[in-house]
Amino acid sequence: MEDNFVPECYFDTVLVKTILRTKHINHQKGCPNVIKEITENKQLRDDFAVGIIDKDKRELDYIRDECEEQIVTKNLILLKHKEEQHYFIQLAPAIEVWLLAVADEGGINISDFGFSRDLNMLRKNTKSMFAGENENLKKMCKRMVSSNSETMNTLSQWLNYLFEHNRNADINILK
Repeated sequence: MEDNFVPECYFDTVLVKTILRTKHINHQKGCPNVIKEITENKQLRDDFAVGIIDKDKRELDYIRDECEEQIVTKNLILLKHKEEQHYFIQLAPAIEVWLLAVADEGGINISDFGFSRDLNMLRKNTKSMFAGENENLKKMCKRMVSSNSETMNTLSQWLNYLFEHNRNADINILK
């Protein structure tokens, strides 16, 4: 089932692995590749899938044309395909700003984990292909997941529900 969860950036991958307590996830680099994986991979195309993507400045055609917003919170958007069991969770705004907002919401000082609040420096750590090997990043994700952040609690609830119920998920329960 882990292959049905498709995050788009290295930080998202570490975070989703932490939330779902798994060692493997179907990482795809970039939002267009997440869409391509879900729509063109034979295993996912006609099955259940969850894409975890940033809310980028450029809106993706597939998201705009084929999906509907179901839930919008301050830092998260849950979308569902109009016909398929394809869900998309958008982290809003883009990842570095999102990470700082959620850390602040949870009372987490990211410098305790060796990270700077400087967006360019933070981007180097979250966009690195070695993010999954960064023990400080893993520790910070664990701390974020266990924090009192409303955003993190919502994200964890959505991911865990979709992981447990996958093909039988009911969007109304998530609302």
